[in-house]
Amino acid sequence: MNHTAQRAVVRIDNLFFGVEHKLASIDTVKNFCSQNDRLLLEDIIFDSVSIKGISFIKNNKIICSDRSQQQNLDISSELPTNLAQRSDRISYTAYDQRRNKKNLYYLVPYKDMWVRVSLHLAYMDFWISDFGQRNMMKAQVVYGGKFIAGNKNISSRDLINHVEITSKHYPFSVALGYNSSLLLQAFNDQILFALMVASLLTALLLVMLYSYNKTRRTLESEIQQGIKNNEFTGYLQPIVCSNTERWLGAEILLRWEHPINGLTSPAEFLTIAENTGLINEITLTLLAEAGRNKTILDKISTTHYLSLNVTVSMIASPYFVHKLINIIRQFPSLQKGLVLEFTERETFTDDELTQLQSGTTRLRKEGVTWALDDFGCGYSGLSRLQQLSFDILKIDRTFIAASSNAGTTPSILDSICELAKRFKCIVIAEGVETIEQADRIRQLNIECCQGYLFAKPMSVKNYIQQLQAKIVAENII
Repeated sequence: MNHTAQRAVVRIDNLFFGVEHKLASIDTVKNFCSQNDRLLLEDIIFDSVSIKGISFIKNNKIICSDRSQQQNLDISSELPTNLAQRSDRISYTAYDQRRNKKNLYYLVPYKDMWVRVSLHLAYMDFWISDFGQRNMMKAQVVYGGKFIAGNKNISSRDLINHVEITSKHYPFSVALGYNSSLLLQAFNDQILFALMVASLLTALLLVMLYSYNKTRRTLESEIQQGIKNNEFTGYLQPIVCSNTERWLGAEILLRWEHPINGLTSPAEFLTIAENTGLINEITLTLLAEAGRNKTILDKISTTHYLSLNVTVSMIASPYFVHKLINIIRQFPSLQKGLVLEFTERETFTDDELTQLQSGTTRLRKEGVTWALDDFGCGYSGLSRLQQLSFDILKIDRTFIAASSNAGTTPSILDSICELAKRFKCIVIAEGVETIEQADRIRQLNIECCQGYLFAKPMSVKNYIQQLQAKIVAENII
């Protein structure tokens, strides 16, 4: 109802705006009320079915009008009694003795005179009544709390609901509302359309659900086939020393070498893999692959480490932890220089905390170092950090991205560094992409960096080649 009433107000506002805009072209000083001025007034009336007369009034007399016979006509009896004290726009109704009928007038202050616009009251009455009927409501135009045009018998007592919107520019309001019969009529008229829309939306939702389930089932079976065919592999992104940029280790990032789609990012399949539990099998595959690769990397650098993401549910499962331990024992290279990290964005209950503590302790005995990923954007409190005893904190990339242009970010990073020092953790800044960010990291004495500024994720083969080349270069220097 508010929207409908506002539309009616805008329509009437636009009528008055248009009249005032055209009247502004009349020069009241030089050759006022010339033939051209009268023709302009006639054009305004001709262009609008709502207007039937326009007059310039001074000292209660018409000094210019679209009709020549009205020149110097005294209309004191038709004007508001307090007109001399007014300077605002006025709407009013008055009895026109010449035409023996009641008229609707609109007065606009114009320099040292008034412009009076005579409106077709019958047309205004028809328009607002029809407007209400088309919207299945009763509607009227009101001025100063008094009825001007439309459905005369509107009151809050007659209606189930009632609104009144006042123009911000002109002295009138539009009031409208429903009574019980109109509300029932609106319901009957709209129910079929509403049912059609509801049916279409339901059908669309069912199609979308079917399509999603079919896609999910198809993708799930493809992931299962990919696991059997060893299509999942780890790409390596170096973790470097902030001061020397020496490669200290690498994070293993999951990729799918799809036989049709090619190299596929986890964003395309990770959610399905996690929801179906297939991510567990993929993680075990990546850890075994890491064991083989770590054996090669140890021959290049004995201090080099690999970092792999795991989920809270994995480490809270004694069965899965047992499988991880079996792979670590199968590859002695993993018993030193293996970091497992889970994200701070994952939540866990107090009951799960006990299982997590047990899992992290068992794996720590096998040589695993623990890292908390995405630190600063998750749910961990100080108690969680203390209870799980992390060795590494990885600062979320959003803080690093904002570090060069946000005044509060350096203090946040400073606080994280102080917290890490308190818990004796190494700090790694993720998502470093610019020289300015790297400089800020060094200023804050953050030990390690990871990001596109240093290298993008790459295949194991390329990583080994680049690591060898860097070590050779370092030894030459």
